[in-house]
Amino acid sequence: MEKEGTDDPLRKLIDHGNSFISRYDSRYEKSAPILEGCGEPLVELLVRQARLMSMATPDHDLIKRRLDDILSASYNKFYAYLYKDLPPCWRLLYTEAAILKFWVLVFEWARIRQPELIRKRVWDKMEWEDFELDTPARREEVHEIKARFQKQPKGTPPRNPSSVVWHQLMQLSTGTEVGGVHVRRSREASSRVRERLQEWQRRNEQEDGQQGPEQQQQKQEREEELLSDMVKTLDLALILAGGGGKHDEIHGYVALLEKAASLPSNDNSPDKISSKPSESETPRQDPFLGHTRTTSLTQPPTKRARLSLPPPTNPSSTIDGWLPLNASGELVGPVAISDEPPVNTQQQTPIITQKPPNWSSHPSFSPYEPFTPPVTSPIPRLPSPSLTTFQSHLSSPSPQPLILTSLVPSWPALAAHPWSKPSYLLSRTFSGRRLIPVEIGRSYVDEGWSQKILPFSEFLSTYITSPSESKGYLAQHQLFAQLPQLRSDITIPDLCYTSPANRPDGTPELEEPMLNAWFGPPGTITPLHTDPYHNLLVQVVGRKYVRLYPPGAGVKRRGEEAGVDMGNTAAFDVGVLEGWDEATGEGGDEEEKEFKRLEYVDCILEPGETLYIPVGWWHYVRGLSVSFSVSFWWN
Repeated sequence: MEKEGTDDPLRKLIDHGNSFISRYDSRYEKSAPILEGCGEPLVELLVRQARLMSMATPDHDLIKRRLDDILSASYNKFYAYLYKDLPPCWRLLYTEAAILKFWVLVFEWARIRQPELIRKRVWDKMEWEDFELDTPARREEVHEIKARFQKQPKGTPPRNPSSVVWHQLMQLSTGTEVGGVHVRRSREASSRVRERLQEWQRRNEQEDGQQGPEQQQQKQEREEELLSDMVKTLDLALILAGGGGKHDEIHGYVALLEKAASLPSNDNSPDKISSKPSESETPRQDPFLGHTRTTSLTQPPTKRARLSLPPPTNPSSTIDGWLPLNASGELVGPVAISDEPPVNTQQQTPIITQKPPNWSSHPSFSPYEPFTPPVTSPIPRLPSPSLTTFQSHLSSPSPQPLILTSLVPSWPALAAHPWSKPSYLLSRTFSGRRLIPVEIGRSYVDEGWSQKILPFSEFLSTYITSPSESKGYLAQHQLFAQLPQLRSDITIPDLCYTSPANRPDGTPELEEPMLNAWFGPPGTITPLHTDPYHNLLVQVVGRKYVRLYPPGAGVKRRGEEAGVDMGNTAAFDVGVLEGWDEATGEGGDEEEKEFKRLEYVDCILEPGETLYIPVGWWHYVRGLSVSFSVSFWWN
């Protein structure tokens, strides 16, 4: 039977936070070997911060500083190894510390939005936080006290020191008799509890008095600051540490946070606990009491994306009635967040809906092309081939590039969920708060090229929708592993499940196709290079010019630069040698003559078209307008 109030996403978020923190109780030692390689001091520091968070009134600022220390120490290890050789414990340690920091921020944010939720959490923990639990006997003694206390009716945490429950708590803090059990406490522990009780009371009174316009503005600014910090913390875990094997858990937290953020602060739904103290000394029955239900937040498989959410196998199998699960506790379809904020009334709790808005009236990205190169050796175009026909093409001695004009006509990204609309992309990136890695500069071989991690909205406003002297390019990023909301807008073409005959020696076999996103303004360039896999490049938004040279064309390779093997990138700059771009380095007539002798094929890739690039072929890619592409590597 559902507990009252479980439709509130913020309450569910806090429940999940309490559940995560509870992993670090005495049972945590069973899973500690996973982090052994990171060293005992760092692991112990992480565990201590989690246990401090389980207290009634933890010092959030101090805990965040300690967690930042752990994040910094573990991130520094990322540079001590090649990424493929990095011990998994460091990614996991970074991710665990990031998730714990996320929960610290959640509790701060919740105290601003719905103070009673945190007051209730403080009250639940206040009586037990400073007991010494170093022996089984002491632990049993405290558990007995807690059981006796929980049998008493408890409701909204009292702020009236004359109330019965408050008096009993103060008795407990000073070591006097409560419920027939004597609690021995040190003078220092008793003083600590008293100070926290009094501070808790002062904070409640201060919050209740902050009602003026200036205070409300400060509150809103602080809410937004915390919200951005929460998203940043989880996204950095996904981008820098690869999620530490916790992608599904993080995706679930972000989706629930986005749902909670779509509601107004201080929700006035009827099941919300009143912030006013009870008129009588006997508290009301607490609607929150009960165990926290936990489950695995599992992402749907990526081999075939479902375009609609099927009904759950068991309609009652949900995370507090929110995520559809099957009998095994796995999601039966992708989670779709409403594109419009749900209506909140006293009679209706907002729910997730799949009905999409009509995006046709929203403005699209500009189709402006500052420069369009001529196509001189066109690549053949044909409709989508059958698997048999394409397999025969792959099995030929030297498969050639092809443009497939109707391979992905049913992608939602091309129509119902238009990636050509900035407003749609913002709606799928938590109003642009999600972070993405951005390459700054015309090309990754140019001097001054760099990388930044930016909020999606800042990337759009700085590099896409407004003129900018510098170029910003979201390039070769596994965006869809980070943002499953966009992953559901595309499907992996069946051609990626064919079996190419040739594969470069030493290239690892891919169990599933590897997806990468490419999104940038006009003039973004991927220099002439080769890839170790067969590639389907799908153009979703805008147009791109692509030039390809066969493996035996004699393209001059770059060497090792600053300790990085650049052998898969050509020494030629196609744009400079063609006169499309200004020279950024040294060149000569002999280099230009050699370049002019090479044979190539080229094309302009239109929205909805797919370019097949055989493994080993050199290719140069240039964005002509605002452009969004998806590449699929497979072997």
